[in-house]
Amino acid sequence: MNAEIRQWPVTRRHRNAQGESAHRFGPGLVGVLHRPCHEAGHVQPVAVILLNAGLTGRAGPYREYVMMARALARAGFTVFRYDQSGLGDSLAPMQQAGDRRQREARAAMTLVGAETGLMRFVMGGLCSGADDAFHLAGDDPRIVGTILLDGIGYRTPQFWLRHVAPRLLSPRRWVSLLARLRARGGGGAPTLLDYRDFPEQAHARSQLRALVDRDVRLLCIYTSGSYYYVNHAGQLAGALGPAARARQVSVEFWRDCDHTFYLRRDRSRLLARTVAWMRDNFGTDEASPRLAAMP
Repeated sequence: MNAEIRQWPVTRRHRNAQGESAHRFGPGLVGVLHRPCHEAGHVQPVAVILLNAGLTGRAGPYREYVMMARALARAGFTVFRYDQSGLGDSLAPMQQAGDRRQREARAAMTLVGAETGLMRFVMGGLCSGADDAFHLAGDDPRIVGTILLDGIGYRTPQFWLRHVAPRLLSPRRWVSLLARLRARGGGGAPTLLDYRDFPEQAHARSQLRALVDRDVRLLCIYTSGSYYYVNHAGQLAGALGPAARARQVSVEFWRDCDHTFYLRRDRSRLLARTVAWMRDNFGTDEASPRLAAMP
């Protein structure tokens, strides 16, 4: 597999004034590498890789990934955001291999390593990007952290209590529920969860335990966009056990934010929280001369 990745062509365009360079790599993939800004003063020892959210390109919804990458670069972190195959500027896959996402992520890590010398990574993303990040973290020891925005979650009895109780007092919602049930004909119409790639709950529980044992750090932020499966910060522990309460896991529920962080105030809050979390878990005040001197 490593030999195959080394055979894939890698091309680079000139950097812009912000130290960002576009790359073509792997099996027809395209990405942008953000190097730490000069004002950061040093290079942090971990790189961040951002994964597509749904069908949006590598810029993210409302250019959220671009802003996040630049904020992290100002804090000294290297960031790579790329289009997975079939999305954005990347070519559609020649064949639908089951491990396609893993192979592409390995190619991305190989590229960042070759360009910067960094070999430890934080995988992050929104929605399906968070799903991919969680899966990948269990497969590669180079991944030391994940940023999961409206990521993995499972309904618990407490979820249903919080979800149903307010609705019991609303006649209008009872009428709406009955109308939806009639429209479905009592059948199993697809729900929003059917479009997510969560592992079986037992597998997710064991994987989270393994990640915590590996000292992998997880930032899990849920918004109102997760209303159909998560409605409280403590729900992750209820679904996945004590590992979700470990010091390596940070779980937050932002009820007043929408799924894509559309409002400027919400994006600002997200960027500030992400940068602070990265600094707290992976930052160092010591410069790395070898990495900082690389072209």
